[in-house]
Amino acid sequence: MNTRKILFLSFLFVAILNAAPDPLPSPPPSSSTQMQNLQTITPPLVGGDRDPFQPMLVPKDSIIVTPTYKPNYFKEQNITLPTTARRINKVVIGYQNVDGSMAEKNIVLDGDVDWHFPLRLVQDIQDFHAKEVIKRPDPTPGVERFEPYHEFIFKFTGKKLFVQTPFLIRRDIPLGNPPKIVLDFIKDELGTYFNKDFQTALPYFKFVDIKTHEDFYRITLVLDGKYQYEISPEKDGFWVLLQ
Repeated sequence: MNTRKILFLSFLFVAILNAAPDPLPSPPPSSSTQMQNLQTITPPLVGGDRDPFQPMLVPKDSIIVTPTYKPNYFKEQNITLPTTARRINKVVIGYQNVDGSMAEKNIVLDGDVDWHFPLRLVQDIQDFHAKEVIKRPDPTPGVERFEPYHEFIFKFTGKKLFVQTPFLIRRDIPLGNPPKIVLDFIKDELGTYFNKDFQTALPYFKFVDIKTHEDFYRITLVLDGKYQYEISPEKDGFWVLLQ
C-alpha cells in the first residue's frame, strides 16, 4: 500500500472518532433511592412516638438501693450568755426548708437565767417503733413490715420504703397539706379489688391508703413533713426514697 493511501485512511479514522455521539447521561436516581437518602438524613423523633399508655418506670435488676444524700443531724450546742443577762425572753431559730428557702421560728420564753451556766440546744433523736396491728415480723433488723395484701407489701426503713408488688407504676404525684405522695399503678380489666388504709406509727411515712379505681390502683403515702423524693423501680417492686 502506498504512502498516499495510508495517510487518507488515517485522516478518515480520526474524523469518524470526532463525529461519534456523546455518551448518554446517567439516569436520575429512582424514587426508592431518594426515599432511602431522606430516611438517612431525617432526624429521629424525640418523645413524639412514645406510647402514652406505657409505664414511665420499668423494673431493673438490683437488690440494694441507698439514698444519694446521707443526713448529718444536728446534735447539740451550748450557748453562753453575756454577764449582763438576767432573764430569757425568746429564742430565734433560723432554718432552711426543703426547697432551699430560709425561714425563722420565734419561741417565746420567760424565766431568770444565770449567765454562769450555758444554755444547751439539743435535738432529741429517738428510735420509733411501729404499733399497728397490720404487721408481720421481718427477718431483716431495723425493717418494719406491713402486709395488707399479698400484692402490696410495705417495708419501712427510716426514710426508705420498699413496696413489693407485681404492678408497674403509671405515674407519681406529690401533693401538699398534708404532704403526700400519690402512686398510680396499671390495673388489668379483671384486676383484684383492693381497699384498705392503715397508720404506721413510724416517722416519715405516717399513713398508707390503698384504693381501686376503674383502670388503675392508687396508693397514697401521707408524710410527716415536706420532703423531696426519688422512685427507683426494682424487679419485684420499687423504692420510695425521701431526701
